[in-house]
Amino acid sequence: MCAVIGLMVASSCVPNRKVTYLQYENELKEPESIVTDSLVRMYEAGEWGYLLQPNDLMSILVASQTPEEYNPLYLADRYMVSGALGASQQNRSMGYRIDPAGNLHLPVIGTIHASGLTIKRLEDSINYRFQSELEDPVTKINILNYKFSVIGEVASQNTLFSDDNSLTLIQGLSMAGGASEFGDISRVKVVRWIGTENYVFYVNLLDESFLSSEFYFIQPNDVIVVSPLKSRSYLKYVGSNLGIITASVSLLLSIVTLIAVFQ
Repeated sequence: MCAVIGLMVASSCVPNRKVTYLQYENELKEPESIVTDSLVRMYEAGEWGYLLQPNDLMSILVASQTPEEYNPLYLADRYMVSGALGASQQNRSMGYRIDPAGNLHLPVIGTIHASGLTIKRLEDSINYRFQSELEDPVTKINILNYKFSVIGEVASQNTLFSDDNSLTLIQGLSMAGGASEFGDISRVKVVRWIGTENYVFYVNLLDESFLSSEFYFIQPNDVIVVSPLKSRSYLKYVGSNLGIITASVSLLLSIVTLIAVFQ
């Protein structure tokens, strides 16, 4: 009976190797091998490669050396001028939306086909179109309807919003409170909507090599699903009542022992 209780206690524990993010080789088993106060490894994360789509709502600010009185944006839409009074707040609350045909309609320069472009490419295109109107234009774009969902075994399932165009998957997961004690971060599912199709892939957040993964960054409308550990049912229901079970078994053993003694 004691062996059974011992087995239950042992099986109720989740080893560190199943819950520790970004592990590298034998660091958990050999912590003395970790080199401190020094650059140990470097990973190339790549670029955030999101391609703009219809219905994306964007904040667009254009800075230049052109004086206010000669800047046509002050008359057309002064909230698009970077540095103008109230420009940032107003521009971010309203924004410019890519229409169903993939076009973006902007003051002064007119229509630009934006769907399928990266943010950097669109910024360059806007700069080029403004060159005849402004001196050294510099455009900064942020997606305003940048949302993603985190569901499953996390502290707080939710649809979240971000002002960061280059949010990583780990950062997004942390915004939901991180994986719960029953979450399996070795096979986190990501559902990504591109155009009219949904793509599904899995990432292993236990392995440090994820830092160089092509799926390192979240993209707008991603759905992140943290699956439960295989032993979740036991851990959640039996493990939480292990004290009661142990006490009951101990009481039963005591009763059996007393009966045996008096007999």
